[in-house]
Amino acid sequence: MLPGAAFGSNGVPLRNRSIPMPNITLILPANAFDAATRQRLLQAVHGAAVRASGLGAEPAQQRLCWVMLQEIAAGHWLCGGQDIGAHCIPCQVEVRIPHGVLDARQRADYARQLHEAIAGCLRPEDPRVLLSSIVMTDIADGHWAANGRLWHLNDFVQAAGYAHLQSQLASA
Repeated sequence: MLPGAAFGSNGVPLRNRSIPMPNITLILPANAFDAATRQRLLQAVHGAAVRASGLGAEPAQQRLCWVMLQEIAAGHWLCGGQDIGAHCIPCQVEVRIPHGVLDARQRADYARQLHEAIAGCLRPEDPRVLLSSIVMTDIADGHWAANGRLWHLNDFVQAAGYAHLQSQLASA
């Protein structure tokens, strides 16, 4: 299967319909979590993103949400000029979403849900404090492309099934 591609019920990619959004990158210190926890983290962030953005429930719609994890080598992440890895887990989250999908209330809810999803992956006995920095970037209409094709908000609404924006399709 092609990452981020929309697939029909027969598992065949739907041509010109594959575009990853939202697109979420988590950046963490290396080895902040073990392998099993990293997988739980990716799934938890995916779930939070789907709920917060209103992404549809169909598997093809769910596959439009990409969540990636990058790890920074020990000692290469400073907070206030210090390596705080022994006491804290700094986590940078970059969310790219089409402009017009989220209003201010939804954006605040999205940030809360992402932080809670990440915090929920910490073991109760882990004494480290989670420090999340979540940056949401709206991609201007017509500035997001996949497989050589530019997409517009109505393309995203149709493909992703954003429930709160479906009435917009009828009036387009």
